[in-house]
Amino acid sequence: MKGVVFTEFLDHVEAELGVIQTQRIIDRCELESEGAYTSVGTYPCAEMSQLIGAVSQTTGRCPTTLLKAFGHHLASSFRQGYPAYFEVADFFDFVESIDSHIHVEVQKLYADAELPEFHIIMRTDDTLVVDYISSRALEHLAYGLLEASAQAFGETVAMHMTPRGDGSSRVVRFQLERRPQ
Repeated sequence: MKGVVFTEFLDHVEAELGVIQTQRIIDRCELESEGAYTSVGTYPCAEMSQLIGAVSQTTGRCPTTLLKAFGHHLASSFRQGYPAYFEVADFFDFVESIDSHIHVEVQKLYADAELPEFHIIMRTDDTLVVDYISSRALEHLAYGLLEASAQAFGETVAMHMTPRGDGSSRVVRFQLERRPQ
């Protein structure tokens, strides 16, 4: 997993819990990296799981809630750092651009990046159905990213997640439905 996810996660935790509590969380985990991440490095996904578990134990918040909140943080960070990716007509166009444009550009910069896939299954004016495919259990992070991105486009979207595993990877179907403003 790319280090930018780790550095952003720790920034998010630090903003919520403070520097001292964040360091205590890192110290409680048995991390191969010892919690020293660079945005361009690559680290085991298991370290993210350990960090999420430690934050969950510290705060009493379930990992699902933590991942969705982190997705909101990450979306905001991406909007600030990569505004060109958000220069599309609307939220549905943005979601369609994740695999066809954004991940293509990320892969150029980080050839070793293992990115999730967003396969568009169906699109109408008010509904977008997307399969999220990943070897990692981060579909709730994707949920938060999508939810925050819809808000960034000023859209109200109802989101429904349905697991659709095929055995080799995690597949989650997102049904996104626009709601009147």
